[in-house]
Amino acid sequence: MARLFSRSGRGDWLRDLPFSTVAFRRCVAIHRNLDGAVFPERQSPEGRETARGVALRALRAGAAERRMKVEELPGTWEELRRPEAGGVLRDNPFEGLPMPRDPEALARASFATVGKGAALAVFNAEDHLSLYAASNAPYAAQWRELDAVLAGASHEAPFAHDTAWGYLSANPDHAGTGLALSFDVCLFGLCLSRTLDPALRALDRLGFETVPTFGPFAGDESSIDAPGCRYLVQSIRNAGTERDIVGRMDATARELSRQEQNARFKLLDAASPELSDFVARSVSAGAFARQTGQAEALDVALAVLFAADLRLLRLGARQRAAFADLVRVLSYAETVSADKPADPAAGADDRARRAALLRPLFAPLLPQLDPLP
Repeated sequence: MARLFSRSGRGDWLRDLPFSTVAFRRCVAIHRNLDGAVFPERQSPEGRETARGVALRALRAGAAERRMKVEELPGTWEELRRPEAGGVLRDNPFEGLPMPRDPEALARASFATVGKGAALAVFNAEDHLSLYAASNAPYAAQWRELDAVLAGASHEAPFAHDTAWGYLSANPDHAGTGLALSFDVCLFGLCLSRTLDPALRALDRLGFETVPTFGPFAGDESSIDAPGCRYLVQSIRNAGTERDIVGRMDATARELSRQEQNARFKLLDAASPELSDFVARSVSAGAFARQTGQAEALDVALAVLFAADLRLLRLGARQRAAFADLVRVLSYAETVSADKPADPAAGADDRARRAALLRPLFAPLLPQLDPLP
């Protein structure tokens, strides 16, 4: 197994990663506003409904040129992303997408899927129309597909564009090209190697925003803590051409993934006591939990998947799927309080209910921990 994935640019670096829990997905979003219409925040409900109809018709026209269908999603943001009994929706179209953080923007938005879930369309959040694609496909491939759909849509309904400033957007970070890129990365290796802070500061200096993929959650740890050291790295510099922006983001995601990969190999080569201690503490915390906060529960669940990726723990296919589902369930703020207690002894305490979800999954892993000498 090669220690460093190829820098030659041949193939796709994400597929060459020897670990599956470094980079999870790459997301491309393109934001557009209708020409001559004010931004959704300033519109009346009737005006937003009119804009949604125009944008929807235009999107359908653009998608039809690519032989794609547009299907509206009934329901609000909260209704569509709410987990169902036993876990979250397997085909949750919102998973991993850097949606607007403004609750009011999401409350007034409506949604549709494009091409059987290949992309998600959001109407009247920050902008009249936003297209999101999140997958393992390269940035350039995702961007070209979304751009082609919007090029067809612009024939039906022209988008607001200025010759000097480019495409207009309510969010200054999207103005110009309307392009926003991000990727979801787990940096346990850099954290245990004590090189995470320098890496995050370097991203900040390069013009990237790094936020926790999950949380922060009310009533849990400090708001600066990111469960599992899992981050969403977002491009907030929109200067240059689309090709420049895509190339810069791809190079940054590739380099950060390389650093995380190398940090993991160094920990394994050195038989790091910090690494084995981290795995043992994480498994023990889940197996013996009586009460646990949401961020802590997510942290230990992600730690198990990380340890399995490094072959420090053995997980069967069902176990691996169960932990992946647990991460999805725990990442939703209201899941545990909305469901019935998994353990009657847990009572009505959310922290106790959450611990009751962990124990049956973590306890079978205890025999795999190395005994103390």
